[in-house]
Amino acid sequence: MPKNWNAVADRSEGLYTVDLCKQAFHQLLTHQCLYRRFQHQVTAYRLISANRPEFEEAAELAGYRLYFKDRHEFCCIVPDIAKHTLLDLQQTIFLLVLRRLYHEHASVGDLTPDGDAVVTATELATTYIEMCGKPLEKGQGVIKALIKNAWSNGLARDIEAADDDPQPFAVAILPGIAEVLSEHT
Repeated sequence: MPKNWNAVADRSEGLYTVDLCKQAFHQLLTHQCLYRRFQHQVTAYRLISANRPEFEEAAELAGYRLYFKDRHEFCCIVPDIAKHTLLDLQQTIFLLVLRRLYHEHASVGDLTPDGDAVVTATELATTYIEMCGKPLEKGQGVIKALIKNAWSNGLARDIEAADDDPQPFAVAILPGIAEVLSEHT
């Protein structure tokens, strides 16, 4: 990686600027996963994907590993060192439940073309009880907050439920969860 992003900007012939390179790297660090399919991430994803060696080296210098999953058009950054990030217990359990559900759906090939595992609110609640022996805290606001937190890291998002589902929403568990919450993590 050069000392700065000038070489990347110069090579793009005006398509990307130094500031855009910095913004893309910052967005990757703060969101952890970037997907080509999401409008607010597509520019950063394309810039990073087109300049992989430079961004991989920048990530390495910051103590991260940068992964690309071209099939589902996303990239993610994972700490390369054992890092003790404090999450509250409820958020930690929620993410582990999502990871388990993703694994179960992926194991039987039940993923969308984008690699998402779509689960109903009922399936989410049932798995949560199975894993921790108590129900997920009641209230749509609590669940929405947990999903919003997962979405900020590119791990899951809420979507409209299927027409035959009495629940108001479902959860799309994004493929980045398999990289971010791996056995190594």
